[in-house]
Amino acid sequence: MTMTTEHRVQAVVASGFSARHAPFLVDVLLHAGVCVPRQYCARVGVRRGKDQHRFFARLEARGVATRYVTHRRGVIYHVHHKALYRAIGEPESRFRKPVALARAIERLIVLDGVLAAPDLHWLATAAEKTAYFTQTTGLAADALPRLRFGTDASTVV
Repeated sequence: MTMTTEHRVQAVVASGFSARHAPFLVDVLLHAGVCVPRQYCARVGVRRGKDQHRFFARLEARGVATRYVTHRRGVIYHVHHKALYRAIGEPESRFRKPVALARAIERLIVLDGVLAAPDLHWLATAAEKTAYFTQTTGLAADALPRLRFGTDASTVV
């Protein structure tokens, strides 16, 4: 059974985050693995300042995220904590792995799109995409296009 967004949010809350912060973290975990403070402020509805700094400082202190300073003093946070990914049903997500700056920027753009349209149902996981396309097209799962990541036992399709 695929977890719903609400189940994922509740799992993140159970991991020690507030009901206000959990939806943002779920979006980051499912769609990008990286985020910037302005995205947090926009999603949570706060201005830049103490709340934003406290949230990201807490992520770093708990070992949930790592802060990277870009060449122009911009800051990108990589959320990589395995327990959080496990809580949302994606323990082997490729978003846990560090990426080059160019790929991080691509992921930030995707997250911007997700955050800009919160009323849309975004297909984030391979299981969600497979279920959606097999149900709506009638195609068998093995007839769908696919990419393979990893090797041997760690291969994800």
